[in-house]
Amino acid sequence: MNLKSLKRKDVMRLADSNLIFERGEDYYESGAIFKFSVSPHEITAKVSGNYGDYTVSIDDASGELETDCNCPYDGYVCKHIVAVLLRYLEGEHETVEDAGPEVPDALDQALREMPHQELLEMVLKLAGERADFRRVLLANVQISPRIINRQPRNPFQVKRLKKEITDFFNEFEHRSHYDDNYYDDEYDEDEEYPELEPVFETALTLNPEDQVEVFWHVLTCGNDMFEEYPIGTEQIEKAAGLYAEAVGRLNLGHEEKRPYFDLLLDALGWDMCDYGDIEDALKNALDTICTDSKDYSYLIGKFKKSKHSKANDWIAGYYLKLGDEESYLRVRQKNLETEAQYVELAEYWKSKGDEEKYVATLESWVSALQSTRDDRDSGYYYYGLKEGGAVLTALAEIYKKRRDPENLCRILMAKAEYEKISLNLYKEIEALAEKTGNWEELQSKLLELAKRDTETLAEIYLHEEDWEAALQLAKGKGIYERVRILVADGVKEHHPEEAIKIYEKLVQHNIDQQSRKYYKSAAHYAGKIKSIYLSILKDEDAWQRYIGRIRTRYPRHRALQDEFRGL
Repeated sequence: MNLKSLKRKDVMRLADSNLIFERGEDYYESGAIFKFSVSPHEITAKVSGNYGDYTVSIDDASGELETDCNCPYDGYVCKHIVAVLLRYLEGEHETVEDAGPEVPDALDQALREMPHQELLEMVLKLAGERADFRRVLLANVQISPRIINRQPRNPFQVKRLKKEITDFFNEFEHRSHYDDNYYDDEYDEDEEYPELEPVFETALTLNPEDQVEVFWHVLTCGNDMFEEYPIGTEQIEKAAGLYAEAVGRLNLGHEEKRPYFDLLLDALGWDMCDYGDIEDALKNALDTICTDSKDYSYLIGKFKKSKHSKANDWIAGYYLKLGDEESYLRVRQKNLETEAQYVELAEYWKSKGDEEKYVATLESWVSALQSTRDDRDSGYYYYGLKEGGAVLTALAEIYKKRRDPENLCRILMAKAEYEKISLNLYKEIEALAEKTGNWEELQSKLLELAKRDTETLAEIYLHEEDWEAALQLAKGKGIYERVRILVADGVKEHHPEEAIKIYEKLVQHNIDQQSRKYYKSAAHYAGKIKSIYLSILKDEDAWQRYIGRIRTRYPRHRALQDEFRGL
């Protein structure tokens, strides 16, 4: 298949799924493609997304189509590639070689000589007829707030845009009737919908009151969709921000803002807030509309009556904006549960220059962790903090600067228990504990913690040169292949025969899979065995006997014989 023979049905076959093809069609029809260039054997283009542009290249110089797109999709032919191929099939393009070098200069001269009004009318005509041209103009022309604010209300345009939004979301429900697995298999909260971009672009040219109506319609339609099926959240989050910006341009007083606050407060309880960053987008919208103390006080009062899980966090933040530090401390200290809340309070004390309270607040988080651990059944470890482990990292840095080995060792032990032990962390604790004289006690705890990750445990055994323990670990049931390899490589100088046994099992396991891919792995491990026999044991005869048995045992496995030929 090449570009000259390409047909629409070929593009359908190339797409990774019917869904990918349909979304590619949407991108093509929405005018998301720009910088489209064709040469005899290559297509290059940019495809516009909500959070960036993706580069697509398609080449048939080798006789077959080779495609590439720098979007994060991990399949082969994405929706952006499909869109560009469909644009190519449209046929309204010239190859680079067809356009002589004199054409751009001539066009430049002709445009410069056109009367201003004639040129303006041509631009306006193209903007009205070509979505891709209009997108380029809107992306490059700065429309001032002054122009936007003096636009008259346009109920006809608002009605048309709201219908486009409604139709867009209804299309998802239509698709679901034809594919029961559409949302289960394809759902991606980061999915973008370029077909909404022309709606957003047009809305942004309207009067702010019209903008408010259009962007709120996106939010309500989006939530109606989430009551049935999850969809990508990017455009909904964007609509929340644009809604707030439009409200801000209305220059409202506090009393006039209240209905807009109430709508957003109500939306924080909608189903869609459980997905993506919609909840954060709505909270940011509230903050955008807030401009004075009356606004913050109003929201504090509303959140005091709310059962929202983050209400106290938001109340504390608003008290800080009001400069009411006493109320902030009262709310924050009364509601300390998550690591982020402790960090926020600690940073407050740090901003006040109170190092003692800063450290004490961080330490109180560690105490809370330990209390939670002590309340659980023995033998259960809180493996992996739900948040980033910022408190333990900050405390470790503090005690390093203070040259306080005892407290530093205590915090590093907490990192090993609540985050994840590593060989480097083990070594760091070892160096500190040898100074404080309690290494034997801490080592036994670390080895127990390391049992949660056999690879780390193997690394520790090898670091301690406990060859027997490492070998025993490698022989255990359910041990990952990479751990067996790690142990075999680590002990081969001291226990070469045991390393060979590990590799022999790996060779046989891969041969048993009866696939060239696995035969290649088997040959790789056989090469490890060869290295041990020749370089460490100096026993070439033993190696020849081993490799001879493999070749004799599988005389008809041509792929296996091919992979082993170089050994």
